[in-house]
Amino acid sequence: MLSLPYNSSTPVLYINKNALEEAGLDPEAKPATWPEVEEILVKLKEAGSECPLTTAWQSWVHLENLSAYHNAPFATEANGFAGTNTELAFNGDLQVKHIDKMGAWAKDGLFSYSGRRNEGGARFRSGECAMFTESSAGYAGVKAEADFPFTVTNLPYWPEAEGAPYNTIIGGASLWVMSGHEAEEYAGVAAFLNYLSSAEVQAQWHQDTGYLPITTAAYDLTKEQGFYNENPGTDVAILQMTGKAPTENSKGIRLGNFDQIRAIIDEELEAVWQGQKDAKAALDEAVSRGNELLRRFEQSTR
Repeated sequence: MLSLPYNSSTPVLYINKNALEEAGLDPEAKPATWPEVEEILVKLKEAGSECPLTTAWQSWVHLENLSAYHNAPFATEANGFAGTNTELAFNGDLQVKHIDKMGAWAKDGLFSYSGRRNEGGARFRSGECAMFTESSAGYAGVKAEADFPFTVTNLPYWPEAEGAPYNTIIGGASLWVMSGHEAEEYAGVAAFLNYLSSAEVQAQWHQDTGYLPITTAAYDLTKEQGFYNENPGTDVAILQMTGKAPTENSKGIRLGNFDQIRAIIDEELEAVWQGQKDAKAALDEAVSRGNELLRRFEQSTR
């Protein structure tokens, strides 16, 4: 088997410039840290916004990438890359602090939960929500539907975390080629994959969608074509992912039963947003429940 990265992305922050201006803020503001974001959220709320901030894919953005961006482990054993005997570790001080803060924002009307997937996208594109953490691939939808000027900027970080920010991690999917077919079929597959990975096709795919180019040649071609100068912020995701060499905690996550673990995380985060649990209790419970799934996966691989 072999695979080719296809729709690859990483989370960024989208900002409605009009919403900031109406709140008496600099519409060109690009808050780099979460404390800077909080200051803006308070002003937006005071100006009447009912949704200063929302998010898509809450586990991916606010735990998985949060951890990588601050060089904090999401799980032991190099986030699962070093072995199946891994245990979850996203209930550390950094993660608890971030989720606790978001829980407080939810209580105060600064953060509005939209759902487990990308339900927040429609709310941002319609102008209902002023700020939005989402995949870089959300760019195409925002550009097509939003009738307001917007900014795409880096995912914020906590400045007290030593060395932060590091790099965020990739999300998306790959095209897989399976074994067991005839040679002439693989010749056709190879030609198709060569076409898909060509600089011209990848550059167009990247520019049209907001997904990351999978080759340096496609990135260089996009620069040569002047796309980043004409569309500020569209290179943020690339620079954010490649600005620093990945660490053991920021090169990605590989865990068994990960979809089910994410569902557990969603349940526990929802309890925080609803004021039913504090952040520490919720993340401790998510880790405990998730570790049970990891042990089942480990046993299945023996």
